[in-house]
Amino acid sequence: MPEVFKAEKTREESEEIKKLLRESFTGTAFGSCVPRPSKFRFESQQDDETVLLLGRRHFVTNLGWIAAICFAFVIPFFWGEFPFLKALDGNTLVSLTMLWYLGILLFGLQSFLMWFYNVYIITDERLIDVDFMGLLNKTVNVAQLARVEDVNYTQSGFLASMFNYGNVIVQTASEQKTPDSFKGGSAFTFEAVAYPDKVTSMISQLTEEVEKTWR
Repeated sequence: MPEVFKAEKTREESEEIKKLLRESFTGTAFGSCVPRPSKFRFESQQDDETVLLLGRRHFVTNLGWIAAICFAFVIPFFWGEFPFLKALDGNTLVSLTMLWYLGILLFGLQSFLMWFYNVYIITDERLIDVDFMGLLNKTVNVAQLARVEDVNYTQSGFLASMFNYGNVIVQTASEQKTPDSFKGGSAFTFEAVAYPDKVTSMISQLTEEVEKTWR
């Protein structure tokens, strides 16, 4: 039976979007903001859906846990400075050191995965916010561009201003509450993203173009 109500994709990418992708999202480090990611697909992506932007928290937000790992790495070199460790025999101290470094490795791996898999995706049809909370726990918030009512961004702090990252807040027409919801309506947030002003401009431009096609 033919799919009578299947919509055909007739809206082409505008020059404004092409310009934003070409000129605005360059120089971001370690995959914090990737325009037109090659060989990337997400699980619910449609065959005719194009990923325009893939982003994560700005890489500089990882400096906290990286510094903590560096500090923890050198602590075993000073085991002898702790009186309660001096009473331990050599084998016990070696075992303790191995457990310590194993804990550091697991902490670093978990922190990296939390950064790498917490992503936001902007396609030519919708917005996807993936909150990765562990190997067995994630939340995926999706908003069709046609349902986006408002989008803005905030920057707070010295690092955010220096490295140009901030939170992009998307307000939708849906009444469904999500983990990122704010009081007064449904919303979800792209946290600590690089170039928040450009991301906001792109979402606004895409929303305007979708509205024009429905008029």
